[in-house]
Amino acid sequence: MPFGRVNLFLPKGGQLSGLKTAAVYSLPSYSLGYCGPQDAKSRKALIDYTTGKNVSEKAVRGIFEKFEAAYKYYQLIAKKNNITDPLDEKVVKAFWVGNSLLGKVDEKDLKNLILTGFTQPGLLTEEVASQRADQVPKGAVPHHSFHVLILGAVTGRIKLQGEMLDLCRIGWGRILEVKRKKLKVKYKPLLVGKTYGFGKEVEKEIEWNPKIAPDVKVGDIASFHWAQVCEVLTPQEVINLENYTQNTIDLVNLKND
Repeated sequence: MPFGRVNLFLPKGGQLSGLKTAAVYSLPSYSLGYCGPQDAKSRKALIDYTTGKNVSEKAVRGIFEKFEAAYKYYQLIAKKNNITDPLDEKVVKAFWVGNSLLGKVDEKDLKNLILTGFTQPGLLTEEVASQRADQVPKGAVPHHSFHVLILGAVTGRIKLQGEMLDLCRIGWGRILEVKRKKLKVKYKPLLVGKTYGFGKEVEKEIEWNPKIAPDVKVGDIASFHWAQVCEVLTPQEVINLENYTQNTIDLVNLKND
């Protein structure tokens, strides 16, 4: 199947659809077994969809509705912005990259989400949820970096700490070299210690599936999750991702003072 088939996911204007955006950002952690329904049928459908195969969008929506954390964030962002579809492209992009929709959600909404949406069998106990809700700082927003650096995993399938925090947060870097199934990028790693922050730029190789991100070239800035390329970012998206990630880092450091 030609790589161009993935353009079926592009609405007018060239942006990824909400479903495709959710897919490309979720697949790296999902394929590692850290989130979402892990039955064979769901795994095949989501992987096939993300790589451009003909899969029912209704079926894919059903899979995303079973994602323990991400879908609840989509629902919260959509509700606070009076958007009917939790998988609207702007809603999904708000969570993974960041945009103005996050401004309608505050720390009280996040605390309520933890106490209600994340308190159920297989996720957090009421006691743990209460402890984590109490630790949500003022100024927090439902950005993926909040989930990784402040809240932490809710499925119990992974413990986020140390170098894993840099792998799990959405990174971004300038493409230096395009190889067969890898990209070499230059990016600033997240440094974790008494305080959090970005280190000096370093070069790193990340996995690249041309069926997921077909139009990459040297000089582009790509986002990545668990060292797997998600998409090429626009200049404004780079600014958004950096600003919202830095905001979360600043909140972590204030909390740790």
